[in-house]
Amino acid sequence: MKRTLTLLAAALCVSPTFAATDWDADLGVWVTTIDAATYGGSSGTIKFNDWGYTGPTGVGAGDFQVGAGFNAGNIGQIQHVVTQNPDYATSDPGHTVLGDLMNAPTYANANMDGGVNFFQWAYTTPYGGTFSNMQIDKAGNYHIAKTDMSFKGYDSFEYRDTTGTNLTQTRDSYINFKPYTISDAKGWCGSVLTQDPNGLAQMAGQVTFDFAFDVYFDFGTESFSSTQLVPGFVMRSYGDYELNVTTSGGGLQHYYGSAVGNNTNPESVVQGVGGTLDPDYQNRVSFLGAGVLPLGVWVSADSFNADGSKKMRTDFNPTTGESRQVWDVTIVAEGAAGAVWHLNAYAGYAYMLRADGMRILDYVNPTGHSDYVATVPEPETYGMMLAGLGVVGAMTARRRRQMA
Repeated sequence: MKRTLTLLAAALCVSPTFAATDWDADLGVWVTTIDAATYGGSSGTIKFNDWGYTGPTGVGAGDFQVGAGFNAGNIGQIQHVVTQNPDYATSDPGHTVLGDLMNAPTYANANMDGGVNFFQWAYTTPYGGTFSNMQIDKAGNYHIAKTDMSFKGYDSFEYRDTTGTNLTQTRDSYINFKPYTISDAKGWCGSVLTQDPNGLAQMAGQVTFDFAFDVYFDFGTESFSSTQLVPGFVMRSYGDYELNVTTSGGGLQHYYGSAVGNNTNPESVVQGVGGTLDPDYQNRVSFLGAGVLPLGVWVSADSFNADGSKKMRTDFNPTTGESRQVWDVTIVAEGAAGAVWHLNAYAGYAYMLRADGMRILDYVNPTGHSDYVATVPEPETYGMMLAGLGVVGAMTARRRRQMA
């Protein structure tokens, strides 16, 4: 835990400039440099191979809007994604995982399908996380309201040995966490480049948003620990990540992660390719992202009540009917009027979130979904097609990895 007086003193005087992601022409990848001052003593790099994929008008990994940005008056399509249980068909290499808190036992060659790396620990995302009302305008801009993104809680790890040597088992973790979004998501989506947004074609995109996660300790009875704030998280449905970061105490955090291309068979994936299109996996999607918790962030003055208590809101998960109180916080730049510094207790801890699920197209604009190509099939056929999608997909499509 990073609750030392040294870090507290640093938090009071340091205003971090969060690491920029730059193109490295020699390596042919995007590189984010993690510096010790900003990230609580941790240092290293996060490398992202974009497969050479670009979206509408050539936007890529460094872009989060097309043209002037999202146009709510020019919606082309609306979709939602529901996370699925892992089928352990990931192409990611086996990873050594430690038991959280006491770092025991050790899980060798762990399959990270549907998994989240956090520090040297790991978690498996449960079924049923939802990204609802994902609006895409005809230019390819995404908009997803923060209240339409509902993550499930992380409280266990499903261990599968990639070599088949050790027995399958479930570990009930001692440190649990519950993520929630604290800003709307924006980005771009490549489905506007295809004639049929529900077809079997290469599609990918990315979104960025701020998120938080509440940490809990579970020793039979769960108790709240702290809230961590993560600015500018990027979640992509294409590409390969390699995260190589060392904490100030020498803890190595080294993760690999490959997206499974939309509509592709995960067993055909190799790093740098993305997979082979397969009708058995139509409307299966894959997202992933990686980062390091910064030392802290500035939050707005109106994130707090007049008495200094945190301002809370209630989030609702439309799939489970679950409600929960979350901190209604806005991350701001240093110098904003009344800005307050929030210290992350787990500063310097790295993470990789893998997110896979079922994509369901809810609406296609009758005048066309795209500024670039004509829409096929004819819009009137979508009602019958979408009505059968959930039933047919549930019966025939094999489950892949799960959203994290």
